[in-house]
Amino acid sequence: GFCLMYRPLFILSSSHAVTADVTISETAKTAEFFCSDGIIITGSSTGDAVNPEDLKKASESIKLPIVLGSGVTCENVDLYVEGNAYIIGSHFKKNGVWYNPVDPIKVKYFMSKMMQYMECSM
Repeated sequence: GFCLMYRPLFILSSSHAVTADVTISETAKTAEFFCSDGIIITGSSTGDAVNPEDLKKASESIKLPIVLGSGVTCENVDLYVEGNAYIIGSHFKKNGVWYNPVDPIKVKYFMSKMMQYMECSM
């Protein structure tokens, strides 16, 4: 077997003050230089959406896969189609609460939107 190593660029709820002077492009290039298999971009805290401009800057800077690690929803996924993968947790839960069971209707709706994007890109 093998393991892929994805590097989170900015850890949720930590170190933002320490890394405030480093651009997302510089951080992404560093992850690529150190042979990461991809990067994870998050919002500033759990459930917060990624700044679409951060995704744009990162995707223009590197060739690695980019995972969106927070805040992607059925309503805003069109802002993030440049992403290669998504980590979606509480949005898929009933009433958006992390400890509730998964809401299959939300998942189906999200996946139908993604299928539309995939068909358009072929």
